[in-house]
Amino acid sequence: MTERITATVTAWCVITALVTSLLLLQGCGTSDSGSESSLEAPEIAQTPAGIADTLSSGESLYTSLVSSGLEASHVVRVLDALGKEVNLRSCKPGDSYTADLDPDGSIAALCYKKGLTKLFMVHRDSTGYAVAKDEIPIIVVTRRIEGVLESSLWEAFTGIGEDPQIALKLADVLGWEIDFVTDPRVGDTFIMIFEELYCEGRKIGIGDVIGAGYVNEGDEHLAFGYPDEDGKMQHYDLDGNSVKRVFLKSPLNYRRISSYFTNRRFHPILKRYRPHHGVDYAAPTGTPVVSIGDGRVVSAGWNGGMGKYVEIRHNHVYSSCYGHLSRYGKSVRKGNRVKQGQVVGYVGSTGLSTGPHLDFRVKRYGSYVNPLTIDYPRGEPIGEDVREAYFAARDVVLKGLRYKQVAAASSTASGS
Repeated sequence: MTERITATVTAWCVITALVTSLLLLQGCGTSDSGSESSLEAPEIAQTPAGIADTLSSGESLYTSLVSSGLEASHVVRVLDALGKEVNLRSCKPGDSYTADLDPDGSIAALCYKKGLTKLFMVHRDSTGYAVAKDEIPIIVVTRRIEGVLESSLWEAFTGIGEDPQIALKLADVLGWEIDFVTDPRVGDTFIMIFEELYCEGRKIGIGDVIGAGYVNEGDEHLAFGYPDEDGKMQHYDLDGNSVKRVFLKSPLNYRRISSYFTNRRFHPILKRYRPHHGVDYAAPTGTPVVSIGDGRVVSAGWNGGMGKYVEIRHNHVYSSCYGHLSRYGKSVRKGNRVKQGQVVGYVGSTGLSTGPHLDFRVKRYGSYVNPLTIDYPRGEPIGEDVREAYFAARDVVLKGLRYKQVAAASSTASGS
């Protein structure tokens, strides 16, 4: 199906005002990652000779420097100083360095770049070698994008060359309200205001979602970002209620639902009618299955017709069950705790099964209930101490989400 989707990348005044206002309301100024470092890096002297290299797979900083012809004992002294600020065992392929050399071939100064943003400078002083550290500033660019679906959300983004990670961000924020595998319909619309992160002119990732909206068959779902006391972005609705549910709506990415919750289903192997108190999600063997919420593993082993099976107790009310697995997730054993979204197993066809799928079940007070119709409890609402600030920030974001509609209404009202 041909994709028709409108995407806008803007640097317009509404978003500029939005971000400025939001930062002021949050009382946090600019992001640490995007601010200038107060640490002045020592100047590296210009020398007649120098070396530069990028670490390859399996290569350490030590082996790279020594292979450049430097004396091993001298390299050890330099790295002993550097090791006071960085774990040299954590060096990874892609890390790079430059070194200025004295005429005798010893290191006058070394600049080690770890990852995308961290810099460590080793320079000679009166006591031997000293180390300073700094960070390359991350530039945060705010973007607004909107579109109309004619197929899946993923295809809507990839079809116009957008980073599919943006679609995943939208699904992460509104995934407790909408199942983005089964719920989307042709004609659904979405809109997002989000951050893109750049370092040295190169895009390095997607930041926080500031605001998001999705209209599914006429029902509008909105989410507004606001940081918690630890600075982590949380999302709330128009009334300040968390859009995050205690439990995920689905435990995996699946192709289709092959069997629904019912008290009377004809079993394809046993050839008789019996209750099916779960939902079967058809998916390829090996598809990761995640826990829908935090909890403790109360069972992880063979369970008759359910084959390889995991059961997790989330609280005194809810438990979730995962059957026909091909194998278990790492550290998924009876008594261990798991976090929401942690992989607890992989789709298989063990037990009484005619093909790869997940038999997913939920218990409420010990009795099976239909996972597709449960109104799962929400997370904590916005705190009373920040409600006023949140609502002010929400109004700013809402104008950004709907600025085209607002502009159109204003134009009509003025008769222009």
